[in-house]
Amino acid sequence: MSNRDLLKGTTIYTLSGIFTKAGSILILPILIRFLSPTEYGIIGSLTPLTSIMCTIFISGLNVAQMRNYNRLEKKEQLGSYIFTLNMFIIVFGVITYFLITNDYVKGLWNIIFDLNEIKYSYIKSFIVLGALDSLNFMAISYFQMKKRYKRIGLGSILSFLINFSLTLFLIISLHLGVTGRILGIFAGKLFLIIIHYIKYIKESKLSFRVDFLKDSLAIGAPMILTGLLGTLINYSDRIILAKYSSLEVVGHYSLAYTGGLVLLVFIDSFINAWTPAFYDKIEKSNKDKSLTKTIEIFIAGLTLVALAGELFSKEIIYFIFPESYFNTIDYLPYIISSSILQGFVYYLSLFLFHFKDNKYTSIVSGFSAGINILINIIFIPKFGVMVAVWSTIISFLLSAIIYFTIVKVKYKFSFKYIKLILIYLLSLNPLIIHLFESNIGIANFSFKVLYFIISLIILLKWTDANRFLKMIKR
Repeated sequence: MSNRDLLKGTTIYTLSGIFTKAGSILILPILIRFLSPTEYGIIGSLTPLTSIMCTIFISGLNVAQMRNYNRLEKKEQLGSYIFTLNMFIIVFGVITYFLITNDYVKGLWNIIFDLNEIKYSYIKSFIVLGALDSLNFMAISYFQMKKRYKRIGLGSILSFLINFSLTLFLIISLHLGVTGRILGIFAGKLFLIIIHYIKYIKESKLSFRVDFLKDSLAIGAPMILTGLLGTLINYSDRIILAKYSSLEVVGHYSLAYTGGLVLLVFIDSFINAWTPAFYDKIEKSNKDKSLTKTIEIFIAGLTLVALAGELFSKEIIYFIFPESYFNTIDYLPYIISSSILQGFVYYLSLFLFHFKDNKYTSIVSGFSAGINILINIIFIPKFGVMVAVWSTIISFLLSAIIYFTIVKVKYKFSFKYIKLILIYLLSLNPLIIHLFESNIGIANFSFKVLYFIISLIILLKWTDANRFLKMIKR
């Protein structure tokens, strides 16, 4: 992949991602006026279930598909490969759904979620949404490898418009509350099935190959545990908060996480575009400096986006959101900062995938998730919701440190560690904490603007922006 392709892919993914995620944030003031914090807390508590089920259903086969795409395309075996993987996902998904949603296991769900507050039908619905995601991710990963950036970006935007248009209609006009939100999400995902998955599955050939499945599961299966543990790091705090606190608190906390989605847009957009280039470069030469240099540009851009959210989100929330959601500001800046650490993890994990050391991702994710859950269970009942915020930061920090160590010791790739640490510290230090915790006012706002400008200048200098801009122009 050329620099032009990388730029094009990142730009399209980022713009479409910003449109959908920023659109989600812009629609929030409307949405939360018709959903109570408790209703929003129900949605926030069940959202992890979709991610968990998608991870189980897809079994890491999207990663295997991206890795094997070029080799099988040359051998004209791709159609059989696509059929094999998707037949497994569909059959496995159907069997799993009926095993975990029958009335005999209802009592087990009540241990995790209070079924007196959260309907069992809601749980089943979010499981189905996870199944739809698994199929859509297979199609999207395929089109990523074919560099169909416009198709992916446009599909994402249209899915968003359908999702929230129907959601707002059902909630505002028909007063369906949580049910209306679920139906809106379902419509958006079903649209992607129609425009992406159907076209993708037409590329398959009716030939099931056991050897294809074994090879792909060997690559993808470790991703199940990694994905589940990653989801636990991201979402277990909400489930534990719902258990030991209240759904209203979960609503505030979930809203803060929604505000942090802008950073995840940047992360996903860059990684999606960078992945094909990364594999191409590392297979040609381990000495390619862009393999280690690119992370500096990536984290610097991520930090800049984070600073905008950390410094100015308080004004946005106070002037736009209902008063019942003001507590969101207490958590948002910290959650945004933790997303930068997540960016480190995403970038470094590409090295482990390339060298087929997926076992390390499972081990690291398991360790971090265990620390996260342990801290939350022990300290949330005593000290409240801020424990969840700091446990997330600690978990991603530990994961990033371990990944850096593995990549350095085992694969012999070195980075400018001090520079990366200093870039991250621009987003989390005593000064910036003081700025986002201070009262709203002209003087404080002016200091925030000054901090942002100084940080921008520092980041441009540290990442050698002029050379990067020349690369873009080529």
